[in-house]
Parts: sequence; C-alpha cells; structure tokens
Amino acid sequence: TRLRELSASLDEKDRMLALDKEFLAHDRDIRDLIAARNLYITDIFDVKDNGQTAKPFGRIFYTKDKSLVFYGYDLDKQAGYKQAVTFQAWGSGDAQPDVNLGLFYQDGTQKRWVLRFNDTKTLARLNKVFVTVEPRGGSAKPTGKQILMAYLRVQPNHP
Repeated sequence: TRLRELSASLDEKDRMLALDKEFLAHDRDIRDLIAARNLYITDIFDVKDNGQTAKPFGRIFYTKDKSLVFYGYDLDKQAGYKQAVTFQAWGSGDAQPDVNLGLFYQDGTQKRWVLRFNDTKTLARLNKVFVTVEPRGGSAKPTGKQILMAYLRVQPNHP
C-alpha cells in the first residue's frame, strides 16, 4: 500500500513537472513577442460580398522575417464547413509559388485555431499570408476557398 501511495505521488509530481515545462515554453514565446523589435500585430476580418465582416477573423503576430503566430477564431463556424476540413496557411512572395506554412491546430482551452511558423528564410521571401479551407490532412497547393489574408510587408506597429 505504501509503495502504491509513493508511486502515485511520484506520478503526480512528474505530471506537475511536465505542466511547468509546458508553461515555461509558452512564457518564453510570450516574452519573445513582447520584446521583439520589429513586431507587427494585426487583426484580420473576412468580408462578405455586401461589405459586412463575416464570422471568421484572425490575429497575427509577425516579427519581421523571424516568426509568425497566427490565431484564427470561428474558422469552423461558417456555413458549409460542417464536414471534415482542414484550415491551412500559405505564404506568397513576388513571382514565387505559394508556400505551405502548415495546418492550424485547435487550442482546446481557448477554442481558437493556431499556427506557428519560424522558418526565417521562408518568412524573408513572403509578402502575404492567407488561409484556405482544404480537405482533411491539407493539400500540396491551395485548392479551397480563401477566408483570411494579410500583407506582411508593412511597417512594424510595435517597435
């Protein structure tokens, strides 16, 4: 009985240590963003044909040519997307093919969609980023409807 109690206590301490490591990693991401010299923060809204903003919107934290963190909200709340779909981010540059930046994953705690991209060489070539709705698992090139787009060649608004 004592051995089981000690084993359970050790398992709990291991779980708490893993949580601490996860929180420290997120804390480091936040500190890097806050301290970034060339940080651009923007909210992006999809617009309907009548000029009204549509349900999905996003927020981008872009450190010039260094990192991109893209949060998408309500991406899966649009009509017609009840089936299994993937939200995929793409980047494009002057006279270059679109670059796959990855698939969004859902952050269960905040019910938001998240994409992080840190390839500095790729980011340096891009001038815009956009999101498409793709079949489950994503696509090799953009095939679905584009729902959000933002330009990256702008002046940082949080120096």
